[in-house]
Amino acid sequence: MKLLLICLAVPALLLPVGCLIYILMHAWPALSWDLIFGVDIAAINDMTGGFGSMANIEQGLWQQMAGSLLLMGLACVLAAPVALAIALYHALWARPRSKRLLLAGLQVLQGIPPIVYGLCGLVLLVYMLHWGISLAAGGVILAVVILPLLASNMIHALERVPVEQTDAARLLGLSDAATVGRVWWPLAWPGMMTGLLLGMARALAETAPILFTATVFSGVSWPDSMMSPVTTLQTHIFYLAQEGSNAHAVDVAWASAAILLALVACFSLMAWRLRQYEERL
Repeated sequence: MKLLLICLAVPALLLPVGCLIYILMHAWPALSWDLIFGVDIAAINDMTGGFGSMANIEQGLWQQMAGSLLLMGLACVLAAPVALAIALYHALWARPRSKRLLLAGLQVLQGIPPIVYGLCGLVLLVYMLHWGISLAAGGVILAVVILPLLASNMIHALERVPVEQTDAARLLGLSDAATVGRVWWPLAWPGMMTGLLLGMARALAETAPILFTATVFSGVSWPDSMMSPVTTLQTHIFYLAQEGSNAHAVDVAWASAAILLALVACFSLMAWRLRQYEERL
């Protein structure tokens, strides 16, 4: 039985590693500082005749990286307070039946495909509320996407606080606010921050929601306001991958994918290290 389980687990471990190696092999020839911070504009113009999709990367990928991080940050700023409020309601006031319904609702929301959120955002925010393709619309939709993940992690972080600590705070006459601030927060903040970092990684990895609500491929370097569109690595990869006849465009798409994976890995590794710190407390 042990040998059978190992045989079943090995493909699940090797497949992601193989995909990562494959991406890096294709991305390595195009990866350079010039690609990130600016490339040879003259060479691009010679190759594309001064127009075409490849001319859109003449300023480098830093704009797309900044746009992805900006959307991620806005989504977390919007979702984190709501997730914390849900976790505190679950811990302080919800009855057992309400807790079960709340957790079930979060699981259902987590299972909805992100493209459905994107279509809802397109109809409600872009068309009905007339926000247009904008940073605000993308940030709100991404916040909705990561909200169940953040709320679930914060709920579990508060549940890991020892019951004895809470009972001692109640016996000493501490109010709910004092219990949260003086007892729960010092013990639960690593778990909450771990969930926040995982939410950041999830927001960076999403493409469909922002493809409908927030991003354009060219003509934007930095949004002028919350109602302006942004350009991101995710949609940059999507558009470049459609240029199958242009070998350089495909190389840049692979390089952009490697950079996006590196950003997601950074936040995931920080979450892993913080989880190890939490286990030592």
